[in-house]
Amino acid sequence: MNRNHILFLIALGGLLIFSQPSSVGVFTDQIDIGNPIRTGRATFNNETQEYTIEGSGTNMWAERDEFHFVWRRLQGNFILNASAAFVGKGVEPHRKMGWMVRASLDADSPHAAVVVHGDGLTSLQFRRTKGAATEEIRSKVSAADVLQLERKGNTYTVSVARLGDVFTSE
Repeated sequence: MNRNHILFLIALGGLLIFSQPSSVGVFTDQIDIGNPIRTGRATFNNETQEYTIEGSGTNMWAERDEFHFVWRRLQGNFILNASAAFVGKGVEPHRKMGWMVRASLDADSPHAAVVVHGDGLTSLQFRRTKGAATEEIRSKVSAADVLQLERKGNTYTVSVARLGDVFTSE
């Protein structure tokens, strides 16, 4: 991937409808990628400094993705860190939340992501080239609620933990 990327906070598995893209907190915009059946939405609570992101879609996997995201363009090296949790039980074990960096807004874009699935699986997921299959490196930490994605040059490092524990890096 080139060094001019798009940062996403991602959500897959919600049900609310949102009709107008808009800026959210520190992010530039929000939009659905692919063609999910239900339109997603994101809100930011300035008082608590919390984001709520809801979306739907078939998955972020294989050769194309379908999900709702909140994005901001980034360049150069960075470290992204967030405490995150699912709200409600959910019905899809592969609903996901986390950080994602994409080369474009296309459904088959190259990307790197640190995600937690609804069933607790925590992993680094990535697509090396446009339209390629998604690959995965699973973390030893299950149900992480602190997620970090770092880029130095062309190297991505994922670090995850449960709140209060030491980071594990992949």
